[in-house]
Amino acid sequence: MQGIRSTIIIVLIAFAMLLIQSAFARVLSPYPFSPYLGLPLVFALGTAPGVRLVRGAATSFALGYLYDLSTGNPLGIHTLAFVVGYLASWLVGYLMSFRGVLFEMGLSFGLTILIGGLIEIIRSFVPGGMAWGGGALAIALFASAFVTALVSPLLFVLVRWVDPESARAPT
Repeated sequence: MQGIRSTIIIVLIAFAMLLIQSAFARVLSPYPFSPYLGLPLVFALGTAPGVRLVRGAATSFALGYLYDLSTGNPLGIHTLAFVVGYLASWLVGYLMSFRGVLFEMGLSFGLTILIGGLIEIIRSFVPGGMAWGGGALAIALFASAFVTALVSPLLFVLVRWVDPESARAPT
């Protein structure tokens, strides 16, 4: 029962963050430096030793679906990307035993670049999708990944506070 309650709280926190992010997007963050605030939550669940794979994937699915609904993108783009991000972070967390703030920031930076690239590739196939030049896309991906990596330790701490099962394994 604790896991279901924690999942609901994490989804509500992500929904509140998405509302704040969409409301203040133009005021708080210049365009290329807009973070993906939902991805570090997904990465925190993926690297948590006590979170079951199915529960984490279902939570990632819900977060991605909420992100699709709040951004006005075609349904499924962020849903797929968040679940892929969860599975990638789960694999990295499974294969690597170290933890810490630098690990969280590095994981968030690397996977945000990959997930952001996946989102842009999928968008390019959608009618009316984004058309980027190579340099503009690289700047946007690296800037978003950098800002996401900067805020990721706070979001990892938030997930560990809400969900005791996601506490770090001892190193």
